[in-house]
Amino acid sequence: MKKSLLALAVLGAFAGAAQAQSSVTVYGSFDGGLRHQNRSDTDTAGSQGGQWKMSSNGTYLSNRIGFKGVEDLGGGLNAHFTLETGFNTGNGELDNKTNQLFRRTASVGLGSAWGSLDFGRQYSINFQTTGSYDPFNLKYIGVTPVAGLGGLTRLDNDIKYTYTAGPVTVRAEHGFGEVPGAFSTGATNAVGATYAEGPITVGSAYTRGKTAAGLSRKDWTIGGAYTTGPFRVALGYNNYKEDTSATADTTTKDWWLGGSYNLSSAAALTAAYYQTKVSPSTGGDAKQKLFIVGGTYALSKRTNLYADIDSKRFSVSSGTAPTSLTGFSAGINHLF
Repeated sequence: MKKSLLALAVLGAFAGAAQAQSSVTVYGSFDGGLRHQNRSDTDTAGSQGGQWKMSSNGTYLSNRIGFKGVEDLGGGLNAHFTLETGFNTGNGELDNKTNQLFRRTASVGLGSAWGSLDFGRQYSINFQTTGSYDPFNLKYIGVTPVAGLGGLTRLDNDIKYTYTAGPVTVRAEHGFGEVPGAFSTGATNAVGATYAEGPITVGSAYTRGKTAAGLSRKDWTIGGAYTTGPFRVALGYNNYKEDTSATADTTTKDWWLGGSYNLSSAAALTAAYYQTKVSPSTGGDAKQKLFIVGGTYALSKRTNLYADIDSKRFSVSSGTAPTSLTGFSAGINHLF
């Protein structure tokens, strides 16, 4: 009997060790709620009236189901992967019309004390950097502009290197354009760094590449955040310039400022102002001003109620009458 118990104990120890060496985690976010706007996003004249809609891909936080795996290869080296797909709350469809199953992330890599090297479709350095000083921490991405700055949320065919030493994280990446005979066409190169220690976070990133048409595009961003007690304030700037032809270009400048306050251990309130200015080299400027206030109440560590009210004002320098869009959202978000 004692020998049997000892054998079971040894087998259990080996099983635990094997499980620790290789593991897969399933995680996700499910967002359900309602949103009302005084007009649709495409109804610039406001002739169609107000619109009610469900939280389709996630209003507060994007819907997702993900799989993360890591295997200990010994000597401090590990292999890891991430597969992440998005879905629509209202009808259960994928969050895209091209049927990309893992549109959100599909990457695999190696990690060690020297950093992490990852391959595949993954978040860009621009996205990761600006997220550290977005007042809403990349929530309400369908309303605020930060997540989609420069069209650089994610990159396909991307190789990224990440290294963290104490409070400093540095990143470098190359996204392949895969155009025969033209290595740089459609390709993207970027570097970035973030410092986060105590109450202070600062970061900056620079991205350069060429469009599928072989035209130049450049993006740089800088910003920071400061936290003291229940307060947090964040400020950021992004500048994106893209050639539209051999003789013309368009520059998009974004800046934002906002703050949050934890009313209690469960309730929080955040307010922010975002301004976007688009300046073609020929023609008038276009400007968007957004003010948004949002609140959350945590029912648990994984489930929270949310609500926001936001107002956008659009104007152009050519003298066209400005237009506005006012929205209200409310719902529930669950993490698993």
